[in-house]
Amino acid sequence: MSTQLTHESPDYVRVSTAADIVLGFTNGKFFRNAYPFCINLLLHFSDGCKANCLYCGQAREVSKTPICRSLIRVEWPLRSLDDIIERLGKFNYSGCSLRPYRVCVATITNPKALEAEVEVIRRVYRATGLPISALITPSLFTKEWMKKLRDVGTERIGIAIDCASEEVFELLRGRSARSPHRWGRYLEGVEEAVEVMGRGRVGIHLIVGLGESEEEAVRLIQQVHDLGAETHLFSFYPEEGSVLEGWVRPPVSQYRRVQLARYLINTGLSRYEWMKFNSQGQIVDFGIPKGQLEEVIESGLPFTTSGCPGCNRPYANERPSEEPRNYPYIPREKEIERIKKELTTYKEFTNNLNALTNYLSRLIR
Repeated sequence: MSTQLTHESPDYVRVSTAADIVLGFTNGKFFRNAYPFCINLLLHFSDGCKANCLYCGQAREVSKTPICRSLIRVEWPLRSLDDIIERLGKFNYSGCSLRPYRVCVATITNPKALEAEVEVIRRVYRATGLPISALITPSLFTKEWMKKLRDVGTERIGIAIDCASEEVFELLRGRSARSPHRWGRYLEGVEEAVEVMGRGRVGIHLIVGLGESEEEAVRLIQQVHDLGAETHLFSFYPEEGSVLEGWVRPPVSQYRRVQLARYLINTGLSRYEWMKFNSQGQIVDFGIPKGQLEEVIESGLPFTTSGCPGCNRPYANERPSEEPRNYPYIPREKEIERIKKELTTYKEFTNNLNALTNYLSRLIR
């Protein structure tokens, strides 16, 4: 006797707009042919997310509905997992070179996410054999649950720390935000994930522009690299409906320098301790010889999307009409020249912790 499906995970998941187009549920085209090679899935439960991250549109206290219909500025339609798996299977026989390379299954902070994440990954991997990343929260997932994810086919684990310092984390995701997440548990979770998955198979998400300095961002990048994890960078973009919907975006120059530092650290070319920072925490020396640094910049690679293999997240940080902050392709000659100018532009650092604290104090009593 078959069990009747509910419109919750694991039987149903939300799909990013780009993935929805790739799978043929929705019609659409990709600007500059920036075709996404990762299918992003998000768990869904009728009672929503139990966290209260102040930069997120589905935060518990500010969401107009417990159902996440949009995230990262786009719609995430609810689809049957069976339908998704069926459409993924067709790519294996299509002969098309533009086919998904990876599936990323993201949780929300809900106790039901533990079993649902394991089951979604088990079904997708069994049916497709595609590499699968599990984006999880250590607030729910213990080391034992990470082992369960690995054992059903998870190739990599991602942990969205998002904030570069404990102070920013506390303000936006911790007790001050009336949210269940704790900085110490997140760092502990990174260590556990590396123990379970192995070095190089764990990544953290870091959002630049939440009130941290460049130095604080680079320090965290080095810290998790030494633990055996890599950093996947995002540039803050205000989410409509969130507490931070009026918070300023970081200057592209700030983001470019952190991108370059991340690349140098993750490739072993430099370290946080070798770099130099000015009084505002901005990077003024990347810790390697000038000629070598120029070669790295000319390659364009530090400025492409950083993530699991096959993940290019086209225009997740900006509108397609803007200059990409994470290039979904290797930037070209004119783009490299613009990047060079951005790297050497030093504006007054106003997107800082004091400004964030003042911003929040005006909104939250």
